[in-house]
Amino acid sequence: MYMKYISMAVICSLVAMTISIVMNPVILKLAYKKHLTDNPNYRKLQKRPVPVLGGMSVFVALIVGILFCNFFFPTDRLYVVIASLTVMFFLGFFDDMLDLDYRVRFLCQIGIIFTLWSFGYRIDTFAGLFGVTYIPKALSCFLSIFVGVGLLNSLNMIDGVDGLASSIGILTSVICGAYFFTHYDPLFALLSIVFAASLIPFLVCNVFSLKYKMFIGDSGSLMLGILAYVFSCRIIHTQILDGNDQFSVSMLIAVYSLPVFDTLRVMLARMAHGNSPFKADKSHLHHMLLNLQYPHIMVTLILVLINLIVIAIWYITSIYVKSINEQFFIVFGSSVIAYQLFYYLLKLISYRHPRTYRIMAIHSQKASTLPLTIRNNIRNLIDGNVKRHIRMRRAKAKALKKKSE
Repeated sequence: MYMKYISMAVICSLVAMTISIVMNPVILKLAYKKHLTDNPNYRKLQKRPVPVLGGMSVFVALIVGILFCNFFFPTDRLYVVIASLTVMFFLGFFDDMLDLDYRVRFLCQIGIIFTLWSFGYRIDTFAGLFGVTYIPKALSCFLSIFVGVGLLNSLNMIDGVDGLASSIGILTSVICGAYFFTHYDPLFALLSIVFAASLIPFLVCNVFSLKYKMFIGDSGSLMLGILAYVFSCRIIHTQILDGNDQFSVSMLIAVYSLPVFDTLRVMLARMAHGNSPFKADKSHLHHMLLNLQYPHIMVTLILVLINLIVIAIWYITSIYVKSINEQFFIVFGSSVIAYQLFYYLLKLISYRHPRTYRIMAIHSQKASTLPLTIRNNIRNLIDGNVKRHIRMRRAKAKALKKKSE
């Protein structure tokens, strides 16, 4: 039985990856032809216009991959999820192109979450956390919209450096897929794994290529958010042999700790200074690491590693800590330390000990040498620079040979 589902996941994932790989160059040409690019400004980190249609290849690859699953497994229960993904994709696409008013975005997000809530994707239990096993319908609706809109915007707001949003999307999807697989929910395991597979080719282009570089855009990050909400609702309601999984809430906090806790800190800090919580600035944790002269690839690696550490803490406590309330406080406290205190510690050092901060920046550049070398080698391979370099060396060798003759 397990091998059957694994084979299905591998085949559908390969289909999704193939579609994404084929579509990326096509979408890239279309973006440059129609000037659908993200242009540099004082707040942006790139130095040249970059296409923002990366979410399109991910969306098409995911839809084709899920539809291909019908050859092995009925996917009719996912139609409302696919419809929600489609609306979110086009909302993000028009936001990328037209810079929609935030009120329009919020109304659309609330409408989609409410639709999903109506179809059963709702938060109406804490699975025993604090003794809560049932939440009244009205409160469940409010809580679901709050959590859903929060996830949508938190995953959208961390999309600030190359590869970060897509790496978090792959990480969370793989972990949620493993959870669904081990809890006998093959349909959502397939959805999770196919989505991760759809993101991989984009991640490669985004991080390891200049020739095929694209941003995932709001269209992609909103898809990340809507699937994060769907996965969360499904995990909370996943049934095992002895009832609800007692550790599902703590697991979700650990899995989505980076976008949730970083965005929560940023929004609270903005409101504390009298600004709108949605006013863009450079107060995210990835901005602090960039100030330390870490390149994008190192910032992504560090933040993904921190998220993995929090997930590891959850996993260890799920084995050795029997109280679900104690586990919740351990995971919550670890997330606060990992993201909140880490940020303010770096900020304190930069203000109080600037010399120490400069030394840290020098060491960060040295620590980045190997990852940058690996990235550049892969980039040369993908962009065709290796072949070009070999041709140049051969031509030079022939010229020297003729000259010597």
